[in-house]
Amino acid sequence: MSTLVYVHGTNGSGKSTLARMVIAAAGGQTAYDRHPKLARAASTHTARGLVLLGRYRAACGGVDLIAPYQDVLPEIKRQRKKHEDIFAEGLITPGVQSCTQFAMQFDHAYFIHLDTPEEQCHANMLKRRARMGKADQPYDPKNIYGKARSARSWVANLQRNGLNAVGLQFPEARATVFNLLGLPEPTIDDILE
Repeated sequence: MSTLVYVHGTNGSGKSTLARMVIAAAGGQTAYDRHPKLARAASTHTARGLVLLGRYRAACGGVDLIAPYQDVLPEIKRQRKKHEDIFAEGLITPGVQSCTQFAMQFDHAYFIHLDTPEEQCHANMLKRRARMGKADQPYDPKNIYGKARSARSWVANLQRNGLNAVGLQFPEARATVFNLLGLPEPTIDDILE
């Protein structure tokens, strides 16, 4: 049975952290595969055969690096020919039509809003900016609050249209993602590799 798990959330919600944990639990990254015809469409492969849409060389990754966004569906279709399970995460909010098209490629599709409190997202963004040497640059957290409202609305809209969508905070989202993908909880050694 094929499964898509698509995680969406605002800046600093933990999407990339969750993706790195998924990569570790799936045996680590083994390959990076570029689409032969679409310049910025690519996927990351793991030792256990799980595919993550996008690449993960930097702190962030995922479907946000596939541009234009309309190239996400062809990349899903290409990877689905060879792989059962796909994990995707991103800041960009896919519409109902896109999510429906994604879901049609799988036996099961789950859309999860990583519903991290906005204050925590803001704190996470400040930490990330400090690590990147950008702590002195202007920063306005208003975008986080607007994006969080939009993501909550996204879940309700997907549910109204018959898609399996839910908002979860990080611990529950992590456990749900691992369960849906049949992955073991990674150890700290797995994550640090």
